[in-house]
Amino acid sequence: MLGTVWLSALLLGCGEGRAIFNVDVLSFLTPSGDGLFSYNVVGGVPQVDLDSSVQLTLPPGLGRSSTDSVQVTAAAILQNVTGSGNVTFQVYFAKTQAGLFSGTPYISASSGPVSGPDTVPLLLPTSVSLSDSVFNATDVWAGVRLRLSTNLGPNVTGDLRLTQLALRVVLQDKVF
Repeated sequence: MLGTVWLSALLLGCGEGRAIFNVDVLSFLTPSGDGLFSYNVVGGVPQVDLDSSVQLTLPPGLGRSSTDSVQVTAAAILQNVTGSGNVTFQVYFAKTQAGLFSGTPYISASSGPVSGPDTVPLLLPTSVSLSDSVFNATDVWAGVRLRLSTNLGPNVTGDLRLTQLALRVVLQDKVF
């Protein structure tokens, strides 16, 4: 009994325990891991969504822990080859795959009008601090959406190169 009291006092005296996980989401999203999302959309289409998603699982045994903070960092470059239109890049997170693309994106960036060969830094390295119950689950779905609207004319073709997509999750350990 006395040993338990001393152990409890020692643990309480150590301060708050936190577990920090850095997740390279980009390496899970594309099969090759290169962050390349190619598009080829017929000219004159008002809106087309191209989606990619992956389920992320935090290590087990943290069920009593709660999410203290989450930070997502993303960066992308748009390389349009032919055609003209607008490209919007969006990042989503959800507890289920079915709900992934139904809410508001956590990060969104638009190319503005692009035409022909054009390279646009669509999203400079950007960090956003998130406070959402979606990260209180051990399984989280991450998704990237390219939303294209094209002008009349040739197909809009090119690549979005996602150069960074990372999560930093800080969990508050609940020993008692």
